[in-house]
Amino acid sequence: MKKTLNMLIAAGCLLAVGSTFAAENKLRFGIEALYPPFESKSASGQLEGFDIDLGHAVCAAAKLECSWVETSFDSLIPALQARKFEAINSAMNVTDQRRQAIAFTDSIYQVPNRLIAKADSGLLPDAKSLAGKRVGVLQGSIQENYANAHWAPQGVDVVSYQDQNQVYLDLTAGRLDATLIMAPA
Repeated sequence: MKKTLNMLIAAGCLLAVGSTFAAENKLRFGIEALYPPFESKSASGQLEGFDIDLGHAVCAAAKLECSWVETSFDSLIPALQARKFEAINSAMNVTDQRRQAIAFTDSIYQVPNRLIAKADSGLLPDAKSLAGKRVGVLQGSIQENYANAHWAPQGVDVVSYQDQNQVYLDLTAGRLDATLIMAPA
């Protein structure tokens, strides 16, 4: 409840500064809809998930129309800075580097990182186990930063992707040995 309240307060602060979106009565959220259960598309192509529901709640409380702008994850911050939308609502971790570029509300949830690999691979989330292996990560993510800083120097081939779905396809096809992702427990 406290975290939802923080989002509502943040939306109220945005309204108080009299920005363009308030005059238009619309709040545009930037998302990459590839992360169920946070944000994704249903079989019929409709946006769904926790972040989508939260965005609708913020818009309802602020009496604004919600609009969703889809873009790649690594384009979210540049697109926000270019005013393509007013807020990012897309399962983004807070980092010092990102704080230098944009403002954040309080975190509303924490999601652990997970190494995903074939069940019989025996791979563990450490450089020794992954040495000589190909690990896919989402470009611009904290997982990419971590893998490049801690695993790549130890002989892990870190492969960055713009699209998380492509990571899954390459993992399934055997072009990757594992992926490091945010994954609900």
